[in-house]
Amino acid sequence: MTEAQEQYRHWLAQSQSQPSNAVAWFNLGWWSTKVGLFAASLKAYEQALAFGIESPEEAMSNMASVYSERLGQIEPAIQWLDRALLQNPQYYPAIFNRAHIAEQMGDRETACRYFEQAAGLAPGDAYPIARWVEANLTLPEASSAVQSLRRFAKGKNPDALMALARYEEQGEQYDAAWDALIAANTIDQKAYPSWQALPVQSKLTSQLTEVLPQQSTTVGATVGITPGATAPHPQQQIPVFIIGLFRTGSTLLEQILAAHPGFAPLGESEFWPRQIHALGGGMVSPGRLPDTQLCAKLRQQWQLHLRDRNIAPGLIATDKRPDNLFHMATIQRVLPEAKFVITERDWRDTLVSIFGTRLHPQHGYATNPEAIAEHIRFCHKIADFWCENHPKSVYRVSYEALVSDPEEQLMPLFTWLGTPWHPECLNFHELTNSVRTASVWQVREPLTTSRQGRWRNYDGPLRGIFGEALDSPDPPPSLGLE
Repeated sequence: MTEAQEQYRHWLAQSQSQPSNAVAWFNLGWWSTKVGLFAASLKAYEQALAFGIESPEEAMSNMASVYSERLGQIEPAIQWLDRALLQNPQYYPAIFNRAHIAEQMGDRETACRYFEQAAGLAPGDAYPIARWVEANLTLPEASSAVQSLRRFAKGKNPDALMALARYEEQGEQYDAAWDALIAANTIDQKAYPSWQALPVQSKLTSQLTEVLPQQSTTVGATVGITPGATAPHPQQQIPVFIIGLFRTGSTLLEQILAAHPGFAPLGESEFWPRQIHALGGGMVSPGRLPDTQLCAKLRQQWQLHLRDRNIAPGLIATDKRPDNLFHMATIQRVLPEAKFVITERDWRDTLVSIFGTRLHPQHGYATNPEAIAEHIRFCHKIADFWCENHPKSVYRVSYEALVSDPEEQLMPLFTWLGTPWHPECLNFHELTNSVRTASVWQVREPLTTSRQGRWRNYDGPLRGIFGEALDSPDPPPSLGLE
């Protein structure tokens, strides 16, 4: 049993033995969130408020986080944040989260206003300043936000350096932008666990070898059923997993599908990462494959997850978590009817974009251009494996082809998904749904080819790393990284 589960049971017992103890209910709410019991978490926080918890704005802000980050329900999240700010207009978490939600919804003006307010309440914190500038990269150099950002960057704050890199690139100051990226990633390299590609690759390769005989028996079938798995109910919609590598257009593709009346986006759902963790895996490292009994349990939990996320019957849920690429074997074993769409992009543009994004420390490759290139190459091998051995369940989408000729690329995809084309999909940028990825502002714009060839802005430093290999359409072979 994990520490979170132990603490959850402890506070559950406390709340039952002391039903009017507001603190016990508050702690139960916090630990319920940790173990993924979100409905129970909300009820516990409500009990804490009912019994007069001290500083109720904290419980209200936590409830807003559960609604927005866990359940994808924005309206109740905003309502609880507004209630928290009525209790305490200077409560930093509620102000920052209000800005965060506005950003997710594409409301730039509101996001900037609340990020500015948050920055004023925490003058020693670079993060709200960084988010404020990133939400408005056209701020003038003389603005207080940009000047504060530069001071934090000079102090070697990685969040400030990353935001400064985006600001410099917006102003076409590419040498300064690259210098900021190098500085930010050098700091993270020292702070993050050492990245070792070979053990991760070896573990996943071993798992793919294990599932290969099972997958090969299904080649040519309309829907592959792994031996021992439960077949889908005829009325159940086939879930679609948009996977691949970060910064390859996965958010863009999910937004395009979200504009179709037959689809419901989950965003980067935490459901499968939570299960993979319980199976001994991580973000880029697979866990053990579940047996038949566990598959049935996980399948039921997945259906409950869709219900908690208010996915209406008949809609196709899209789960857009790129690192599910490493967990396809587990997902396919539990949901044999699932379809996987792998997004891919020019490796050089992908590399620059990943290098300019602070990913979770488990993605340690992201701080080193050579390691990023090696990781991209390995992801291509994984995609090749699934396309060769399970072709009916896997579809590849090229970012460049998508933005250059969207209808030409999308119509075959919708045919493969068994859903008619819908012209409104090209108006995806008009959606006001919540987007919780680094592409939050890009997907609020119409399709454009302007981001193709972004890597050429950094040709000099990249060529110093990769030499003539930079001119190849394929990432270079391993450079001996471990």
